[in-house]
Amino acid sequence: MDNLDLQLGWDEYISKERKQVALQMSLLNIKDPMIRRYTGISERSLRYLRKAYWETGEVVRTPVITYSQYYIYVISQFLEACIKRQPDILLTEMQDQLRETCGVEVSITTISRMICR
Repeated sequence: MDNLDLQLGWDEYISKERKQVALQMSLLNIKDPMIRRYTGISERSLRYLRKAYWETGEVVRTPVITYSQYYIYVISQFLEACIKRQPDILLTEMQDQLRETCGVEVSITTISRMICR
């Protein structure tokens, strides 16, 4: 098989370097079929790549942990520690500990759902 005719499978990982090359080619107004031929990246992936670049300035989207996601993670870790320390702890007691220790008001329903996860 010729390297110029390389075709990536649907689950093939595309390296950041290959994406950067494809983007540079695109910025030089090289048509998508030609970019596909030389990089093996599908035209659909090229469109997604350009969109990501115009939205973020990067060829790779990196997941950002928002404050709320981090906040939920910390609370779940705190609840897990409470249960390890005292396996028979009540939901109301966990709610009180969260209020006293973290200064956070969390409903009993939310605590129950977090524990079930």
